[in-house]
Amino acid sequence: MTEKKKLDENQIWTTVMTVLPVVILMNAGNELTDDGGMRVLYAGVFGGIGGLIGFGANYLTKDKSRLVKILTSAAIVLSCGLTLFFLSSKPTDTEILDEEWTTQKIGMIEFDSPTKLELQTSKIPESVKWFYSEMNLYSDEGTDRITSFMETKILIDTLTIENSYSGALEGMLNKLNVNMDEVELEVFGADEEEVSSMFSFELNGKKVNGYGFMYMNKERLESIWLMPLKRGFSKDYIEEFDAGIIPDYE
Repeated sequence: MTEKKKLDENQIWTTVMTVLPVVILMNAGNELTDDGGMRVLYAGVFGGIGGLIGFGANYLTKDKSRLVKILTSAAIVLSCGLTLFFLSSKPTDTEILDEEWTTQKIGMIEFDSPTKLELQTSKIPESVKWFYSEMNLYSDEGTDRITSFMETKILIDTLTIENSYSGALEGMLNKLNVNMDEVELEVFGADEEEVSSMFSFELNGKKVNGYGFMYMNKERLESIWLMPLKRGFSKDYIEEFDAGIIPDYE
């Protein structure tokens, strides 16, 4: 092989080994977050790691045979692909049920959850200040499905928990473009103070399950929601979650 052809081939292998891992690992951000800014950050970080891997592999094999370079390139693509796969894979609900859950109390409700919910905001939107005197929103910041807790105090003394529950559920499902007429409800319990139910609806052509529990005591109105965003919750998961909820009755 002439010196020029050898140089041209080395440039091709440099491009292959460096660019491929960068392109593959830059997609990691899409699997880790839905936030646009964080996607760019993750793309830069993982793309940089991919570039370093490719540069190192090319340096170590620059004087090796073509077969070695082919095998090395294949190994890089495979390892980067597996990395992306494991980043995108989620534990099944069966696996989550086998984990130790965290007991947490917010407001008047104690509950068990796989993850601790953190306070996201205490700001009351202007449009509902006539209804709420206090509002604290907690969540686990899930991207494909989310667990949230609404701790509020209301200014209305004629509200029934049944109407409050159905109104809150309809409001959340409307944001997902779900028609309440197409929602199936399985009520676990209902009285003047609390309501809990599993709800099911079509999301991206697939039936998914969610859950809501609401408790009202005088001016305090508190609720927990398991809301599908891209995927739902199994019935076993929901029943386990429901069993771990303990309101602090006064």
